[in-house]
Amino acid sequence: MSHLKLKATTIEECDIISSLFQDSIFHVQCHSFDNDKGCFHLLLNRFCWEDLSNYEQDKCYYRANSGLYIHNVTDVKVNKSFKNNRHNYLTLLAIHASENEINIMFSDNKHVCISVNGILVYLQDLHEKYPTLTRPQHECLSDCSVTL
Repeated sequence: MSHLKLKATTIEECDIISSLFQDSIFHVQCHSFDNDKGCFHLLLNRFCWEDLSNYEQDKCYYRANSGLYIHNVTDVKVNKSFKNNRHNYLTLLAIHASENEINIMFSDNKHVCISVNGILVYLQDLHEKYPTLTRPQHECLSDCSVTL
C-alpha cells in the first residue's frame, strides 16, 4: 500500500487535501507552531477516503497517521473554545484556504485560523495504513432535498 504525500500551492489543491483529511481524528495536544521557521504542524489520524473502492475486495476500510504541514505562517489564532476543550479529541471537518489565510474547522465549533504569506501545505502519511471496520457516517438532513 502506498503512502500519500501531497503538496498544495493553490486554493483548489488545498480543497483536495481538505477532502482527504475530512473526518480525521485530532488530539488537541498534537500540534506545534515554529514561529522562527513559519511552520504549523498537526498530527492526525485520517480516514483513507481514497481507498473506498477497495472495500469490496478487502472487506475493511483504512486509516493512516498523517501530518499536515503548513508553511509561510505569520500568525496562528485559535478560538476561545479550542483552548477550553473538554474532550481530548476532535474531528477535522474541513480546511478552507485563501491566499492569506488557512482555516481548519473542527467538531464542537473549534477552529484554527492561520495567517500565511502564500499557500504551501503538505499532507504526508507517516506510517503504513492500517485496517478498520468502521467508516465515518454523516447524518443526512431530511429537509435538504434539491428541486431542479
